[in-house]
Amino acid sequence: MSRILKYVLFVFFLPLWWLQRLVPRNRNVWVFGAWYGNRYSDNSRYLYEYVRKHHPEIRTVWLTRDVHIKDSINQKGGTAFLTNSLKGIVYSLKAKNVLISSGKRDVNPLFINGSNWIQLWHGSPAKKIGLDDRYSNSNSFFQQKIVKPIFPFLSEFTYYRIASNSPIFSKILSSAFGAPLSRIMETGTPRNDIFYSKKEDDFNKSLRKKYKGCRLIYYLPTFRDFEGAKSLFTTSDYDEPKLKAFLEGQNMVLVSKGHYVDNRLANESSDSNGRLIHLADKEVSDINLMLKDADLLITDYSSAYYDFLLTERPIIFAAFDLKEYLAGSREMYFKYEDIVAGPIVKDWSSLLGSLETIWTDQHFKKLIKEKNTLFNKYHDADNSKRVFEKIHALK
Repeated sequence: MSRILKYVLFVFFLPLWWLQRLVPRNRNVWVFGAWYGNRYSDNSRYLYEYVRKHHPEIRTVWLTRDVHIKDSINQKGGTAFLTNSLKGIVYSLKAKNVLISSGKRDVNPLFINGSNWIQLWHGSPAKKIGLDDRYSNSNSFFQQKIVKPIFPFLSEFTYYRIASNSPIFSKILSSAFGAPLSRIMETGTPRNDIFYSKKEDDFNKSLRKKYKGCRLIYYLPTFRDFEGAKSLFTTSDYDEPKLKAFLEGQNMVLVSKGHYVDNRLANESSDSNGRLIHLADKEVSDINLMLKDADLLITDYSSAYYDFLLTERPIIFAAFDLKEYLAGSREMYFKYEDIVAGPIVKDWSSLLGSLETIWTDQHFKKLIKEKNTLFNKYHDADNSKRVFEKIHALK
């Protein structure tokens, strides 16, 4: 469909959009979605499961564009519909609260006028997002002066409430989404509740059973917007035999998982002996459940850093392409060197060296505690509870 035809059809849809304001909304119907309808994950999932478990008086409905996700949720006793199905549209029109983690296309953006749009987001931002991202199409004249006032169902910057992990991120989210600070809920984010759970991931348990006393390391990079981006495992100084020998000698297991949007790591070959493992998206149902019991995190510019701080375990920052990333992908809210709580490494030699010494480094132990206090206001399993209470109190 051409862009012009699409907007012509939207013009005809406008009366229906505004008529939705006359449809009574039910405070006890909440609709959830994540990652543009393509995943069952993140803060939306955690809050959905919390509300479903603790507040049966609330009708919780998950919307998805994936029939497998729909069937899986329904088979486990939940309620899920396809986003554009008749029931999906009916519940979109009924729900007073609509909860998402990425954008309005997590659900059905055409039938939510009159509801409270709640943005839970998918991580505390290190890189600039939304209106703060000068590379984003969101800042174009067309989006700001035409789409936003005329086609509000296409605009991402009209959220009623936005969840935040701490005061430092509240200001950022206010700017990124063009919302006053009064709309920011400083509650913590639901997905971080798992860090205080006794639940264990089966994959991690199997690795620890296979390699008694091993140190389990996760490598979680963010995605790259620029062409020619490389993974840690495609740099010129990467020596796979040397890495495998190092892991065996140190009794370590390295698990890598690329970002959902750009998981190039899944194309890398895993070690047949299992100490070097590259996970595909389909092999991971809940990355935070897996991460919470890791002994160390290697990352670059990912918001997984802020989540992992809650464990107060070591972190190494593999900023192999920092200059290229800043120049061709995203700007950052902070000077990179000021926010990290671990060694910054630029090559494999430094990375392997840090993997040997970081376990007893008292400087970084102290720094992790300081950054955890700064970036995470809450250190408990009550984020979902706080978010629920804030939303439930809305008119």
